[in-house]
Amino acid sequence: MYIRILFILTLAVGLQAKINIVASTTDLADIASQIGGEEVTTLSIARGSQDPHYIEVLPSFMFKVRRADVYLKVGMELDQWADQIIAGSRNRKLQVIDCSANINPVEVPTGKVDASMGDIHPHGNPHYWLNPENGREVARTIAASLIARDPAHADLFQKNLAEFEASLTTLEAIWDVDYADLRGQSLIYYHNTWPYFNQYFGLTSSAFVEPKPGIMPTPNHLDNLIHLIQGQNISVIAMEPYFSRTAPEFLARKTGVTIVQLAQSVGARKGVDSYQEMLAYNLEAIQRGLQP
Repeated sequence: MYIRILFILTLAVGLQAKINIVASTTDLADIASQIGGEEVTTLSIARGSQDPHYIEVLPSFMFKVRRADVYLKVGMELDQWADQIIAGSRNRKLQVIDCSANINPVEVPTGKVDASMGDIHPHGNPHYWLNPENGREVARTIAASLIARDPAHADLFQKNLAEFEASLTTLEAIWDVDYADLRGQSLIYYHNTWPYFNQYFGLTSSAFVEPKPGIMPTPNHLDNLIHLIQGQNISVIAMEPYFSRTAPEFLARKTGVTIVQLAQSVGARKGVDSYQEMLAYNLEAIQRGLQP
């Protein structure tokens, strides 16, 4: 009996040793899973197909975070809704990690920010994970947190971090060749999600379907886009899964422009099941859309 009880207690301690991680987005959850391996459990509050700016806060989210050890935030005010979840969880032992801590932000406003400007973030554009260099920084931030929390598995976390970074390096060498034709190409995006992606892969944004971030397109704005598409021979409008196709399809009918469906997060499209697959999917989708 004593041996059986000891075995059960040992098993329970072993199960409890896993670090329970909740992340705001699927991207952070996937990177954490790759770094933590079997020593962590991960889940995401937002689904990959959802707009991470606007997540309805549910009591079930607070219950999930109540049992967590670590919460991973996107930061830069993208997931402000996470603060309500964290506070509502009443989890005093929770460690909150801002994954934007070591990111060099782009598009930081220099003047006063107000509602007339649309959904502008005062600390810069928060979609930093779409640049693989920033993916590395996120992985390093997560790895440092896990090592501090569980030094007994530091070697494993360091090994997994090295493998994660190496996987990106291998893919980047392939992408530099296979997608060299994307550099210098200009397209229209629905929302200003992609400056970090553009920065790394050499693309440019001619305009956005939204006249201002988070603002629905007006007839006058759509008319301006028609003239822009025709005047600059733009061939692609790229969009995320959660936006309405009404305006892009109107522009396509008027100009013949191709609509490309992108994955801004892991799980946003079928088959996009990892951070690396998400980046690869978008490169392939854009290249295919640009082909005559």
